[in-house]
Amino acid sequence: MVTRDYLTLVEALGIPRGSIVALVGGGGKTSTLFRMVRESSRDGCRVLATTTARMKMEEIVEVRDVLLWDERDASGETWKSHRSHTAESGWIDKVLEGEGAEPRIPAAFLGRQVMRDKLIGLPTDYLGDLLSRLTWDMVYVEADGSRGRSVKGHRIGEPIIPLCATHCVVVVGADGLDCAVNEETCHRPEIVQEVLGLDWGEHLTPGRVAQLLGDRRGLLPKIPGDMEVSVYVNKTPLGGEHEPSRNFAEEVLANCGSRIHRVAVGDNLQGGLVETFSLESTS
Repeated sequence: MVTRDYLTLVEALGIPRGSIVALVGGGGKTSTLFRMVRESSRDGCRVLATTTARMKMEEIVEVRDVLLWDERDASGETWKSHRSHTAESGWIDKVLEGEGAEPRIPAAFLGRQVMRDKLIGLPTDYLGDLLSRLTWDMVYVEADGSRGRSVKGHRIGEPIIPLCATHCVVVVGADGLDCAVNEETCHRPEIVQEVLGLDWGEHLTPGRVAQLLGDRRGLLPKIPGDMEVSVYVNKTPLGGEHEPSRNFAEEVLANCGSRIHRVAVGDNLQGGLVETFSLESTS
């Protein structure tokens, strides 16, 4: 039986303190990551965010500390903060300062190095050992790239999920639940076509996107089986018409219920509580 509730995003996805959370998919992973970072920070958690891919420098402007990892030092004592090393960071520090605005998220973002306007993420091989030596209350990892598209077809080797993660959040954009399969709307549309047996330009539906998630060639089998998996449908403002998002949530729970027990529906731009769909336990 499917039940509904209205909660914060972290609560809706059932993520407890002490978790390492990997975010994958499309439709606003970065904004979702920082939304969850804010919520956990407000709850009094010491929060660390990082990526196994790349992130634009302007996307982390609100974070209090942006650190560069030193692989020779697992304790973190020699990691460099761009906010405290202005002479070394130059223009990067100006970007991070947001034209004089104070950072609003009391959290840290950890990267390996800066390349042009992007922060390069940490290798997954080091992440588990590194995090086991640190004392953060919550860790959020952006573990996938989608080039701004709301739906993604994953090839072999994707996403880049650290094995130390305890939870995986699949992000989907609500606008991707009714869009044509092409390069403008999907990342790796040829994979979406192959998995779903669609022609180029044929439209997706909530049921088809749920199938893309659960198919043996889809995303879900690529997520390690010991991780708790939940889904977040972004770009769905509360109070509006969002029947496709609700239909998608019900399709996911009906067809992927052995792995996915929670689907949250909301909008990162609007903020506020999210609508939550979950499978009621029969035990």
